[in-house]
This record gives sequence, structure tokens and C-alpha cells, in this order.
Amino acid sequence: MRRYLFAITLSALCSQAALAESTFVERINGSAAQCSIIGSGNATEAFIAQRDYGPTSKKYKALLEKAYKESQECVDAEKPKMKPYLRDEIAKYPQLKPAITQAYAAWLGYMDWLSSPRDWSDESPEKTNYESAINRLKAEIDTM
Repeated sequence: MRRYLFAITLSALCSQAALAESTFVERINGSAAQCSIIGSGNATEAFIAQRDYGPTSKKYKALLEKAYKESQECVDAEKPKMKPYLRDEIAKYPQLKPAITQAYAAWLGYMDWLSSPRDWSDESPEKTNYESAINRLKAEIDTM
């Protein structure tokens, strides 16, 4: 239930933000957040089923399989969507190419990590590297 409420709230916020053109950083942050929400929501559902029905139950196994499948599908769908935005951003700001490509590479690594369902609070070197690269890119943009 909370997942659906969150999705409705997120879509309402995004519909207002859609009036303005999203930046490259907003787009990659949004795609990572989307896959993180899908993966963590499904992982939570599987965890609850494991707690309620046991680790050998059909319900738990089905939900765990669904969690892995949907996490991978989200990542596979989002990765190709970002390539045109990457090219556009580099064309717009060629002087930022190193920072943009570093942020994109860190995003790819983080997305690979998100291809397996995770708890929403899980931390990883991939996530830390991604956040650091995004902060460096924002700093480069701010100094222009």
C-alpha cells in the first residue's frame, strides 16, 4: 500500500516537474531512483513472504523471482534511454566531457548493482561512487 501511495505522490511531483526540461543529472538520478524503488519494493514483499510463510514456501520463491526479474528489467530498460541524453549533454557542454562521462560510468555501475533487488537502505561502493561522481559533475556545472 505504501508503495502505491509513494508512486502516486512521485508521479504527481514528476508531472509538475515535467513542465520544465529535465537536466542530465536529474534524468540519471530519476532512473536510478526508479529502479531502486522497484527493487526495494519487491525485495520487501519477498522478505515479508519469507517471514510469514518461510524460506521454502512457493509464495516467497515466486516473489523473490519476481523481484529479481523486475529489477533486471528496469535496469535493462533504463540504460539505453540515457545514451541520447549523454550525447546531447556532451554536445552542449564539451568542456565537461570528462565529468559527464565519469558520472555516466558511475551510473552504469550503480545500475548494474541495482539489477538485483536490494533493501532501500543498502549501501555499496557503487552507490557511493555514483553519488560522488554526480557531486563532482554538479560542482563542475556550478563553476561554469
